[in-house]
Amino acid sequence: MNYPLLALDAAHGRGSAVLLFADGKMLTAESEGDRSHSRTLVPMLEGLLSRADLGWSDLRMLALGIGPGSFTGLRIAAATFAGINASLALPILSVSSLAITAAQAECDDALWVLEDARAGEVFVGHYQSCRAITDDCCISWESVKKENSASYVAVSTPPLPLWGWQRLEMPFARTEALARVVREAIRDVKQGDLPGYVQPAYLQISQAERNLK
Repeated sequence: MNYPLLALDAAHGRGSAVLLFADGKMLTAESEGDRSHSRTLVPMLEGLLSRADLGWSDLRMLALGIGPGSFTGLRIAAATFAGINASLALPILSVSSLAITAAQAECDDALWVLEDARAGEVFVGHYQSCRAITDDCCISWESVKKENSASYVAVSTPPLPLWGWQRLEMPFARTEALARVVREAIRDVKQGDLPGYVQPAYLQISQAERNLK
């Protein structure tokens, strides 16, 4: 049994969490925007469990948005789940944070996710109905400009004009999109195939690594 399931994503801005149940119900929470993830994620998750009158031992699975996105957010989210799961030993489902962003749009057609990665680069995802059409990647903004224009979504603001591209609205909350992506992904996996620890998908070297080079 995969539920109750606790999912977390901290790739962009505030941390988002959702507690999913087998009957389709869910509870959601977002971290405080003016405080660091290291101080807010655990209290947010504990508060979510408390609202459901559950303890950590009642959970059956965890799910984590592994990126790409903010280095700090991804690192702290992964470390948070690693600490929590040290004693629980639950299976952890990995989902793309770009897939979550795609699921915030109300669009049945294929669309792109273009998130500014800074240093002239962009995290790129291509999705339709929570399914990846191509693997997430990190390329230059100049490469994006050479592609055929299409519909896209983004949490961040592109640093240059994307002539011909259509930026879609994102009417769905990130917590709602996280729930949708997790429920879709869980159909394709078995608990025994999932690890108890997952690494963030950075797709790009950090600024500190760039400075060393």
